[in-house]
Amino acid sequence: MVCIVATGALWLWGAARFLIVNAPTSSDIIVVVAAKNNGGRVRKALGLFQQGYGKQILFDENTDLQVYGFVRAQLAEEFVAHISGTAAGKAHVCPIRGDSTFEEAAQVDKCVSQYDARSVLLVTSDYHTRRALATFKRILPRYQWSVAASEDSAEFGKNWWEHREWAKQTVTEWSKFIWWEAVDQWRAART
Repeated sequence: MVCIVATGALWLWGAARFLIVNAPTSSDIIVVVAAKNNGGRVRKALGLFQQGYGKQILFDENTDLQVYGFVRAQLAEEFVAHISGTAAGKAHVCPIRGDSTFEEAAQVDKCVSQYDARSVLLVTSDYHTRRALATFKRILPRYQWSVAASEDSAEFGKNWWEHREWAKQTVTEWSKFIWWEAVDQWRAART
């Protein structure tokens, strides 16, 4: 009984930590997974680019979702047009449709393939890294993948029990991860 309680306690303690993979490697291209108003992902990607982790940056963004009446891909295009410094001319928008990592991965291939990339560095929220990496690897196995975690303490933290939002994000991401493992990865294998 003590062993079961200890195992359960250890699993609960590490539930949020398990979701995080932060292992960026130098790649041909950096892909910012649909930012959904998360400026941290954008800042992280630009910082990694400046550190030499990629030669190009792709911001994948939705053409079918709006923010205050503006299509998000159009807002991203506007942002990219105003990038200065070393990333000027090296940042691009990859238009996507849909609202799942599964759908997103298949659509990103059209953009990445334009740059003759062999290796891709994903930048996404820390809680999303494990599932995003697994999804992109499974759907697009011809690329070498790595992932960088963008942290946002308003959204998520390793000690998930300390804040309500962190707990909600942990439970939500675990449900999506379990769905990926049980359903979507097998669906990806058939396509």
